[in-house]
Amino acid sequence: MEEQPTAHELTRFPGFVSGHVPQYSEYHEEVDFLDELEAIWGERWGAQGIGRLRKVAMTTPLEVEVLPLYEQEPAFFLYGGRLPDLGKMRDQHAALQEAYRRLGIEVLSFDYPETPRSPYGVMKRAVSAAAGFVINGGAIIAREAAPFWRGRSRYVSQYLQSIGCPILYTVHGKGVCEGGAFTRMADDLIVAMLSTDCNRDGLEQVRPVLERAGYRIWVAHSPGPLHEFHPEIPGWMHSDMWIAPLDHDLALVYPPWCDFETIRYLRSIGYRLLEAPRGEQESVTPANLITIEPRLVVMPGPAPNTRALLERAGVEVIEVEYDEVILYGGAVRCTTMQLVRDPGPSVFS
Repeated sequence: MEEQPTAHELTRFPGFVSGHVPQYSEYHEEVDFLDELEAIWGERWGAQGIGRLRKVAMTTPLEVEVLPLYEQEPAFFLYGGRLPDLGKMRDQHAALQEAYRRLGIEVLSFDYPETPRSPYGVMKRAVSAAAGFVINGGAIIAREAAPFWRGRSRYVSQYLQSIGCPILYTVHGKGVCEGGAFTRMADDLIVAMLSTDCNRDGLEQVRPVLERAGYRIWVAHSPGPLHEFHPEIPGWMHSDMWIAPLDHDLALVYPPWCDFETIRYLRSIGYRLLEAPRGEQESVTPANLITIEPRLVVMPGPAPNTRALLERAGVEVIEVEYDEVILYGGAVRCTTMQLVRDPGPSVFS
């Protein structure tokens, strides 16, 4: 028989005064959403900065990443190389999951309930689990830029709700805003990028949500294509392709894909910047690494020169072969939905 609550337990309730109505004013003033997050939602959801990574979700590469249709219209599908070998892609993706588990990180499986489809037909880049963008308190749900990505947000939203993660905001209207357009540098700093994949409307919709979470927002600017395909397009889409936080005052950047004013700004607030070698960045995108905690990263490879660069700066590097996965258009950070981190360092406090 279930034990019945007693009057003594009421003393645990904020705003309780015997014989009085709930003391709403004090309760609402003193108790934050985050104070009750774990009790209500079952987990302290949030991957705010670069505190120790505790929980992620990943989705196994599906056949939708290797359709021959992409070779018929490569420019439209932003496809500039050969199709990945699905078996090798899955093997490398599984090896990344195992690397996380060896680090003590819980890896959840984000499984599509059906063959994922956009509103118009095929859905490319379904493997990009980072479409689930979780900050302190819950998730921001994207509105995707390309028609063959759009609708991924529905699957992501349904998955996050299934595991109990709150949805803080869903981009709508004419706003376009994808999670990859943002790089969480620290608990109080995020780099956003206006690009093909994040327009002004989308950014202004999520700005108050990010600011309420405690971020200062730096806005970078990107070039973009008009008619022709350019191999730089993946770096022009998302800031997480060209900048990676390594500590609260150290970052890896690839300057050809970012605006110089961003470099000026980062240096002005105390960042030391390491430059990713061109050949490796353009082949396996090591800047799309995951920071496990300050000065410990999991990085796509093979990228021996980038690894040596980071190690000379005092960063421990766990390298995973990802040269087959990258052929779909994203690397380690793109395929990882970060769900829970410990509180981490700040830049401004």
